[in-house]
Amino acid sequence: MTFRLLGAAAALLLLSACSNYQYKSFVGNLDDPALRVLDLSDGVADAPVIYFETMQYRDLGIPFHRLLLAVRVDGQPLPYAGKYSILDYFGYQAIRLTPGSHSLEWCWVSMNKLGTGGGKCGFGAPDLRLEAGKHYLATWSSSTAMIGVSGSEQMQISVTSYVLDRDTKKQVYP
Repeated sequence: MTFRLLGAAAALLLLSACSNYQYKSFVGNLDDPALRVLDLSDGVADAPVIYFETMQYRDLGIPFHRLLLAVRVDGQPLPYAGKYSILDYFGYQAIRLTPGSHSLEWCWVSMNKLGTGGGKCGFGAPDLRLEAGKHYLATWSSSTAMIGVSGSEQMQISVTSYVLDRDTKKQVYP
């Protein structure tokens, strides 16, 4: 009986390993045709687009979705964008803007299929120069550490965010 239960548990684990978790309706891949681009370019031909990184992965069998969400452009909040609670964020995964200098702000969000997670806002580029016809990528690097004393440790995630030219992968900010 024990082997049968272990076999069933292993089969469920393998089946669940094939699924991806997406936070709300945000895409898990920036090349997904369902990605919606917020157009703030006023119809400018060859307007640059800045994408905000998204990734899906598993840790200890739990599906995660980590992503950046744009919340402000040139000091103005984007429609409905921001942090509403520790588990409720909204923003944009791609924005089309006019060429030239812009200030951008975004949030880093990490959610998992168990319904836990969180995020941090306040990342940004206060003076990002965007060129016509170019594609950019706001992305991040992170490190994780356990802090506290044994028995009451907490996981601390440090995030550094920056902007790349999406085609050349060259860092353009900071």
